[in-house]
Amino acid sequence: MIKRLLTTAALAGLAFAPSAFAVSVVNIFACYACQNTGNAAIDAALAANPSVPSDGLLFAFVNTSSSAITGATFSVTNAIVNDSYSIGTINAGATIILLPGLSNDGASHLPGGLFAHTGITMDTSDGDGGVSDASIFSFAGLFNSFAVTAGDIVAGDPALIRTWRDPGATATTSFLGLGPNGDPGCNNCYFGQIGTGITNVTAPVPEPETYALMFAGLGVLGWASRRRKTT
Repeated sequence: MIKRLLTTAALAGLAFAPSAFAVSVVNIFACYACQNTGNAAIDAALAANPSVPSDGLLFAFVNTSSSAITGATFSVTNAIVNDSYSIGTINAGATIILLPGLSNDGASHLPGGLFAHTGITMDTSDGDGGVSDASIFSFAGLFNSFAVTAGDIVAGDPALIRTWRDPGATATTSFLGLGPNGDPGCNNCYFGQIGTGITNVTAPVPEPETYALMFAGLGVLGWASRRRKTT
């Protein structure tokens, strides 16, 4: 009976060994010439910047976790100008809005790039920002010291192409207002989630008492085994 209890205790201690698992902590949305998304933070930004719902681009980063995401950046490659925008800290439950051309992270960006602060809304469907449907976007940050990444987000990915939000529309577009059909005549073009930031976190390390129980159990099991052999 004692041996069985000790075996159970030892295995219970082993069950508390740290393990890594994936957690979704941020959702990334894109809006091109869109209106009335239903997201309060996005709709407030659109209302404050009427040139964007008319013919501009918006990105939103929503922290869905209970801890802040720090050192966040949003990058674009495979563009005329490859660049990164410093989002900084996204507090728990908060939404950060990025309006290319209007938002300013205080960093120096090359002219003609998507993140250059011009004071004018970027109309990517007309070539502003030097991006195309082949451009690759990515998100990175830290969540409680663990890396957060969203992988490659490609505007031309068929999974991200959506039908215009105009009632009765059948034409489709990317979140840059480009292919397949672009945005001519589109009054409410694109809105949707384009990426998810994932982090691999580790389960809490067991308390010292748990280790003590585990090693004590294993030690007594070893003693019992030697005693049996001697007998």
